[in-house]
Amino acid sequence: MKYWRQEFGTIDGQPIWQHWLENSQGYQMAVIDYGATITNLVLPDQAGQFKNVVIGYDNLANYIKQDAYFGATVGRVAGRIAQGTFKLDDQTYHAPINNGVNTNHGGPNSFESQIWQATVTEKADAISVSFALTSPDGANGFPGNLQVTTTYTLTETNDWLVDYAATTDKKTLFNPTCHVYLNLTGDFDKTVDKHQLLINSDYYGEIQPDGLPTGRLALVENTAFDLNHARPLTDAFNSQAEQNQLVNGYDHPFLLTKKNANVDAQLTEPTSGRSITITTEGNAIVIYTANGFGSEPNLTNQPIKPHEAVAIEAQMMPDAIHHPDFGNIVLDVDQAYHRQTKYHLN
Repeated sequence: MKYWRQEFGTIDGQPIWQHWLENSQGYQMAVIDYGATITNLVLPDQAGQFKNVVIGYDNLANYIKQDAYFGATVGRVAGRIAQGTFKLDDQTYHAPINNGVNTNHGGPNSFESQIWQATVTEKADAISVSFALTSPDGANGFPGNLQVTTTYTLTETNDWLVDYAATTDKKTLFNPTCHVYLNLTGDFDKTVDKHQLLINSDYYGEIQPDGLPTGRLALVENTAFDLNHARPLTDAFNSQAEQNQLVNGYDHPFLLTKKNANVDAQLTEPTSGRSITITTEGNAIVIYTANGFGSEPNLTNQPIKPHEAVAIEAQMMPDAIHHPDFGNIVLDVDQAYHRQTKYHLN
C-alpha cells in the first residue's frame, strides 16, 4: 500500500490537500479536504489499462465553481426535503430552499463546500483517510452541533469503503451519501448507455416533476425500473413510461430488498470489463443518470453532456422524515451513528 499527498489549491491561504491511496495491484483513489470529495478512482480494464472512472477536476477552482456535487460528501440530508420543513418533538424547523420549493442535499453551502480535517491511517492491507467536520447548531436550519466523520478506505482486496460516523447534542436529521459520478469506460466523452446496472429492489420511489418523492413506492415489475437482473441504462433512456420520461432516465430511489448479503447493486461496463459491486447498510440507492448538467465543464472545459455518467447514491430513502415507510433518518442525542458502504472494484 502507498500513500502520498499533494497541494490541490488554497482557500484563504489554507492549503487543500489531495490524498492519494494506492494498493499493490495499482488501484488508486484520490480524495480532497474540500467537501471530503473523491476526485479520482483509477481502475484497470480487462486488458490491464488503468483509467480514472469518476467525473472530477484537476484543480480546486472548478470544484468550488460547480454545483453538481461531483464526488462530494453530501449532508446533512441527501436528497430533497419537502418545502425545507420538518418537525422533531413538535418543533418545526426550516432549512433554506435551494431546489424549486424544496431543500436539496442539505441546502446551499453544506458538507460539499466545507473544509474537512483529514487524518490518515496506514496499515499493511489498507489505507484510510478520515475527514472530520463540526456542523454547528442551526447550520442551514438543522438543530444540534453535529460531529461527523467521513472515512475513505482502499484495501489490498480492491475494496473501497465509505464509513460515516456522527453524534449530535440535539435531536436532528442525518442521511449522508457519497455523490460520486461513474463512467466505467474512463472516457467522459462517451455516454453510459451500454453500462449494465443491477439493483436488488422490488420497489422504487415515484417522484414529482420537481424530483421530490410522492411518497408512493411503486412495483418495479414489468417496468424499466426492474433491475433485479442487470440491464443496460439505455432501457431507461428509451422508456416511454411517464416516470422515465419525466427525467429522461433515472433520478429515483430504489428501496433495497437485502435478499443478497453480497450484492445490493452492481454496475458493469461490458467493453472494458470494469465493474463495481455495492453493498450498503442504508435501505436505498438513488440512481441519477446525469440527465442534465447545465453548463458544468468537463476536463477539456466543454459542457458535460447528458448521460455521460451515472451517480449511485447509497443512503436512506429521500424525504424519509415525511414518509414513515421510508425509514428513520432521525439522529438522537448521544446516539452513535455509523453506516458503511462497500464498493468492490473489479
